[in-house]
Amino acid sequence: MPPRDGIRTYVPREEQKGPRTDRGDWVDPVKLPVLIKLFVWLLVFRAAANLIFALIVGLAPETGVATFISNNFDAWPRQMPPEGVFYLSAALYAITAWRWYTRDWRARWFVMFLSGATAAKMLGNYVADHASGSPTPMAPAQTASFFTTIAMNLIICGYLAFYPGMAQAFKETPWD
Repeated sequence: MPPRDGIRTYVPREEQKGPRTDRGDWVDPVKLPVLIKLFVWLLVFRAAANLIFALIVGLAPETGVATFISNNFDAWPRQMPPEGVFYLSAALYAITAWRWYTRDWRARWFVMFLSGATAAKMLGNYVADHASGSPTPMAPAQTASFFTTIAMNLIICGYLAFYPGMAQAFKETPWD
C-alpha cells in the first residue's frame, strides 16, 4: 500500500550537472576529447617555456645560456630582439590555449585549416620539385621526416574534422 503522505516520502534527486534544455530536463555536458586536453597542456607548456626564455634573455643577455637560447630557439628574423620574440610567442601560445580550453569553434577551424593547408603546400612543393628535376634530391632521412610531417598534419586535420564528438565539443552556435 502506497504511503498517504507523499511529501514526507519524497527524496529529491541529486543536483544535476550540465545545461538545462527548454523542456526542463538536464543534458550531460559534452566532455572534451583527451587529445584536445593534451594539446591545451602542450600550449600551456610552450607559453611557460617561452616566458622563461624571455626572462632569461631579458635579465641576463650576456650569459652563455641566453646566447644558446637566442641562437637555438629564436626562429624569427633578427629585426626583432629575441626577448620580444619570446614574449610575443608566450602571449600567442597562452591566448591559443585559452581559446582551445574555452572550446572556441574558430580555434578548431583555424587549426584544421592550417594543418590541411600545410600538408597540401608541402605535397605541392614536393610534386613541383620532383617534376622540375631538382639537381639536389633529398636524403632518405629528410624524405622520411618530410612525409612524416605531412602525415601528422593530415592526421591532425582529420581528427579535428571527423572525430566523433568533436562537433559537439566545439559548438558553433549556442542554441544547438
